[in-house]
Amino acid sequence: MIIIAIFALFQHEKQLKKSKKYIMKGDKMQKEYDFSKGERGKFYNKDATFNLPIYLEPEIESFISQLAKKQKKNINEVVNALLFKDKELIELATKGV
Repeated sequence: MIIIAIFALFQHEKQLKKSKKYIMKGDKMQKEYDFSKGERGKFYNKDATFNLPIYLEPEIESFISQLAKKQKKNINEVVNALLFKDKELIELATKGV
C-alpha cells in the first residue's frame, strides 16, 4: 500500500512537470506567483476527511507485513486491530484513575 502511494505521488509529479501550469522551475521557487486568476475554494470539500500518514520503523513494518500476509489481510487491517487492542488495554488500565 505504501508502495502504491509512492508510485501515485511519483506519477502525479511527473504529470505536473509535463503540465504548462507547473509553476516551479527546477527545485527553486519563483519570487512571485500570479494568483489573480485563482479561484477561492475550488478544491474545498466540506465532507473530506484527512487520513494521517503513518510511517513505521523498518523492523515494525516488516513484522506487520509478515503478520498481514499470514492472516491474509492488508496492513491497514492488521495495524488497526493492534491499535484497537492497545486502546482497550489503555482504557482498562486508566479506568477509575
